[in-house]
Amino acid sequence: MLSGNKYLVSAIISTYNSEEFIRGKIDDLLNQTLVEKLEIIIINSNSSQNEDMIVKGYLSKFDNIKYIRTLERETIYKAWNRGIQIASGKYITNSNTDDRLKKDAFEILAGYLDENENIGLIYTDQIISHIPNQTFDQLDKKQIIKFPEYNHLYQLERCIIGSQPMWRADIHLVHNIWFDESFEVCGDHDFQLKVARQYEIKHISVPLGVFYKSLTKSNKEYQNLSINKVEVKKIQEKHIEFFLENLREDELQKIYNKFHKFLVLPLPVLYILKWLFSSHKKIYPKYFFHSPFFIYFFSILIQKKLGNIDKASSIAKRVLRYRKSERINEEYEKLKRSYND
Repeated sequence: MLSGNKYLVSAIISTYNSEEFIRGKIDDLLNQTLVEKLEIIIINSNSSQNEDMIVKGYLSKFDNIKYIRTLERETIYKAWNRGIQIASGKYITNSNTDDRLKKDAFEILAGYLDENENIGLIYTDQIISHIPNQTFDQLDKKQIIKFPEYNHLYQLERCIIGSQPMWRADIHLVHNIWFDESFEVCGDHDFQLKVARQYEIKHISVPLGVFYKSLTKSNKEYQNLSINKVEVKKIQEKHIEFFLENLREDELQKIYNKFHKFLVLPLPVLYILKWLFSSHKKIYPKYFFHSPFFIYFFSILIQKKLGNIDKASSIAKRVLRYRKSERINEEYEKLKRSYND
């Protein structure tokens, strides 16, 4: 388990066949302004590339680096849990091998958590780079990913937190919240929703990191789209149910009223509006607009929770009239069985 707070921040790196990025990653962290308070933990998930030799070249020079190489490849979330268990920082952050940071990023994030004990996890905007190993200072043209302020409904639909959050180690120690190691690509989404049950989550609207986006679509997000879809469904089923169970009737009705203005529109019109808003990010960033599917799906669940089976069924039939949807159809079949019972 975590052993006190020898360091202020522990940065967890999981590496697998990331020889191209690992040296730049370590150097980037060693250039942080609070490096004297920074612990770097590297988990080599039995990579077949040369990270082992590269990392060992740093171990003899820096005593704030811990290194583990596993005998088998494991999920990134198992690697993160493994790193967290030996961490001694007051705050934890995952540090992906191909991402980079502004030099004072950790200082700013840790400082904010120091000043706001009610905040459990914090995240910021990021700058996109299409050049491998490009640092924050090397970026001239800044294409910024602007994440929204934390909103639990948006987070229930999709992960609105970037790849460089920082959170309290007490999340693991006090509340026993860990990454679900069965996930391959969406475990951070699940983890953040679990954190939100106990803590506030805060967004700082300033870019503090670089997100590498390969022009050849070699990023894992492109390679795992089918897995992503399956895991998001699993996450939503678990966390939406918990969310709805903990709302009063008036709170459920308030959310439904918010969605109702969209429900009165034909579904094809809603998709057109979604496309228009997404193409004008400065006016209405796409992250702030629920997908038509989520609006309808969530409305069905609310009406079902309120006991309005006929209304829930009517909404489901409207969706199925325009498009096939396995999830909507599943709910519709449940509603029909409920109505017959």
